[in-house]
Amino acid sequence: MSKLPNNQSSSYRKQKASVAQLSLVEKLDTIPAVLSILGNVVLALFSGFYKPKDSIPKSYNRHVYLTAIRTLTRRTSVKQQHLLLPPTDDAYAAVCKKRGVKPQSEILEDGTRAHWIGDPKAEKLVMNFHGGGYCLPAGPDMIEFMFQIVDALKRSGKNAACLFLAYDLAPSAPYPRQLQQASMLLNHVLNTLHIPPNNIILTGDSAGANLALSLLSHISHPHPSPTIPIPKVSLSTPLLGCVLVSPWVSFDLSADSFKRNAWKDCIGTEAGKQWSSAFMGCPWPHTEVSDEYNQACTASAEWWEGLKVQQILVTAGEEEVLVDGIKGFVETLKKGFGEDKVEFFVAEGEYHDQPSVDLQIGIKEKDEGLQAKEIKRWISSKL
Repeated sequence: MSKLPNNQSSSYRKQKASVAQLSLVEKLDTIPAVLSILGNVVLALFSGFYKPKDSIPKSYNRHVYLTAIRTLTRRTSVKQQHLLLPPTDDAYAAVCKKRGVKPQSEILEDGTRAHWIGDPKAEKLVMNFHGGGYCLPAGPDMIEFMFQIVDALKRSGKNAACLFLAYDLAPSAPYPRQLQQASMLLNHVLNTLHIPPNNIILTGDSAGANLALSLLSHISHPHPSPTIPIPKVSLSTPLLGCVLVSPWVSFDLSADSFKRNAWKDCIGTEAGKQWSSAFMGCPWPHTEVSDEYNQACTASAEWWEGLKVQQILVTAGEEEVLVDGIKGFVETLKKGFGEDKVEFFVAEGEYHDQPSVDLQIGIKEKDEGLQAKEIKRWISSKL
């Protein structure tokens, strides 16, 4: 275990290497990109007055802020996003400094790093995989939400901590590198930290939920990777649970929810195409390289039979563009894994990955949404 910043993680180095590949023109282009974001924010301030009320978020400040996020992810390239956004390691250090806690991390042999939230000696563990289309580093909001979960568990008398994986970002690290890192971390938790599977809950938001599902698939059906070795994971007992927040289960962009919620969500079709193309290392729609590990929606019900986990919670917002695909996936998951083992919570009026994005907007924990409350309730009830 190490304190920050003794050295940079693999994720940090990959992101900086990505930025180094930017040309001067691409770097200068971030200036008009930022100006376009500001311009769309100004337009959003006024557009809410004439747009149909059912086409935008009910909260006006959310309408404005989500417009800014959509513009950022549409107007900039992945490498420009790497330039504009701080690495996961830096975001973690910043949240620790703000909270007055000591940064601590687990560092694996290849430089993969996972950051501790809470007491590393805790009996129970939440292993978290962050979102961002496998391309964006974790923001302070994502890290803060996990701090809040650990705080809530502590108030309930639960002895639990979180390990927050800083996985390598695409396009420098395409699929299945992140699955390799998640598998290595889980093996480290089991065999080096000696935390039993029935004391571990996996959590992930968006692409992080994609990774959590990929890891569960790998445990049951070892990944036949021809490119990089993905270590097998053997469990003595099933994992305690898994929480999937707005899971990215499909790269398809034709669902009606992409049109229905186009102005209500924080992401859109352009971001989906760009991120999945970087992650998969080939142009969208990735038909030839799609499989059950990278697109969970392609798996049959039989694939999910006998998953090595006791219970799964899936949450989504009714106003997110991914919601139709998530609903279809959950139906298949329930058929294979079991109706009684899957809880599905869809929050009216909420959007993609709202628990974290609300914190980014500046909404306080006391005003958090329905998904955030349900996630904390469910994890507390299992640990």
